[in-house]
Amino acid sequence: MPLSAARSTQDDPLIDLIENDRGLAGDLYQLRIPDEIADRASRVAWRPGKLHALRPVFRELGHPAAFVYEALEQAKGAQRSFDLVTVTGLSRTAVYEALETLAAWHLVVPVDGRWKLVPGTSLQLLAEQFGCLEQVRSQVGRHRGERAAYRRALRIVDHHHPEATTVLGLVEEAEAYLWPPEPPPEDGETLMDLLHRELGAYLISG
Repeated sequence: MPLSAARSTQDDPLIDLIENDRGLAGDLYQLRIPDEIADRASRVAWRPGKLHALRPVFRELGHPAAFVYEALEQAKGAQRSFDLVTVTGLSRTAVYEALETLAAWHLVVPVDGRWKLVPGTSLQLLAEQFGCLEQVRSQVGRHRGERAAYRRALRIVDHHHPEATTVLGLVEEAEAYLWPPEPPPEDGETLMDLLHRELGAYLISG
């Protein structure tokens, strides 16, 4: 399928749909750098450090709280709320509300007009207290069940299309390849370097 036929309805999308209806292999997408930021992405160094997915406790505390907490994790020393607005890209109101939420659960504390993390407070224990870990386990179990049911349904077609079994093997091999994770990016690596290393992405003209 030509790229133009599956192009997102957005003018300059982050993701293009390349091919759908591929059965067990899933839809095929292309991750792309929008034209308006492609030049900057090739010049700006990727900030070293650990990038978290949404940790379970922030299912309860909210996404803004997750962004603010991670900004404080990566900062060198206490931060002003104004600095957190700049780093996170959130509005002032969202940052203030996130700080209030985090402070209410003793995750951050103000010090001389600045904010810092409270190292002794466990995100894991709070997640257990809120029941977030059970939500994660339930979601993972549901997704596994849905994938198993999907595969069973498509195997009905195997009698007529034996190549579907080969596709299944490729999918399972790809899933196994996801662990262990790749090492963190090296200092000075740009976003384009990271995308090329991890996804084989190349910068092409608009």
